[in-house]
Amino acid sequence: MEHILAIAGTEQGQQQLQQLLLEQNFYVECCASNGLEARRLLDAQKFDLVVVNTPLPDEHGEAVARLAYQNGATVILLVKAEHADAVWERIRKTGIHMIAKPLKRAVLFQMLQCIVVEQERLQKLQEEKDRLSRQIQDANLLNRAKLLLIQVLKLSEPQAHHYIEKQAMDLRITKRQVAEGIINTYEN
Repeated sequence: MEHILAIAGTEQGQQQLQQLLLEQNFYVECCASNGLEARRLLDAQKFDLVVVNTPLPDEHGEAVARLAYQNGATVILLVKAEHADAVWERIRKTGIHMIAKPLKRAVLFQMLQCIVVEQERLQKLQEEKDRLSRQIQDANLLNRAKLLLIQVLKLSEPQAHHYIEKQAMDLRITKRQVAEGIINTYEN
């Protein structure tokens, strides 16, 4: 995680968060001392991880955590133990992670490890989704191109398919590129 925002109401709280994260090789890029400052930073830039140490001077911090999560960040919300159950009931379906304070190093480190594993898994899923999306787009282009060959050149479906494959092989380009060329030629 490259872009990390630490939000704490005091400079000491910010420094403690920075130190704890640094111990696990997480470098804090920005700090905010209140909700307003955090919102400005969240509007200006994308963060991978946001850690919110509640309460903040101008608000609790839960709303900032929700905003950070909506902006695509993984969020850890640090909440006083006596408020943890109530806060958990409000955020448990949001995807925001929560740790009750006083903060134990081991708990934070385990959470960070879980988050790293989760993000790696999500990255792999995103790559697979992108790959499948490209395959669907390619199939749609090929089908459009075949339909044009069938309509314009009066080829059968197998002939249109063979034509595209042969063009790709002869010209040493992808079937997608052949299909795009056919579409550009016959749809314009």
